[in-house]
Amino acid sequence: MASQEEAKQFLLKAWDAVWVPGLATLSELYAEDAVVLGFSPPKQQTWSGIDNIRVHFKEIQPIVGSTALKITNLDIVNDGSAFYATWEDVFEVKIPGRERLMDQRGIIHCVRKDGKVGIWTMYEDPTPFVEMAINRQFGLPPA
Repeated sequence: MASQEEAKQFLLKAWDAVWVPGLATLSELYAEDAVVLGFSPPKQQTWSGIDNIRVHFKEIQPIVGSTALKITNLDIVNDGSAFYATWEDVFEVKIPGRERLMDQRGIIHCVRKDGKVGIWTMYEDPTPFVEMAINRQFGLPPA
């Protein structure tokens, strides 16, 4: 069974693995058949398999990046094979003309498979996205 600190370090490393340029540690932390589910308003997305996960994060890294993940609560279930965590982060939005920092929070559900991420489900609070939409901060800047 994983301790609180071991589980927290596993989640932090798995999170960092998708934000590191080049995704160098992704294969060390995610199973080949891993599934990542993202619930980011207004839609849900699913990436199955490490190759699809790698493609997705390579596409979004130039647009947004994680700067300060903090696990605020952590529950270990199934003898350490699964975790529920609440999190906070500051995302750097890198869209030219729309650069900003965006506070974000949500819930992670992670199921381990053979010591790696098997399923990673992330729920994000829609409030910052709604604020950006209201302020017309999505899309390309005016020409």
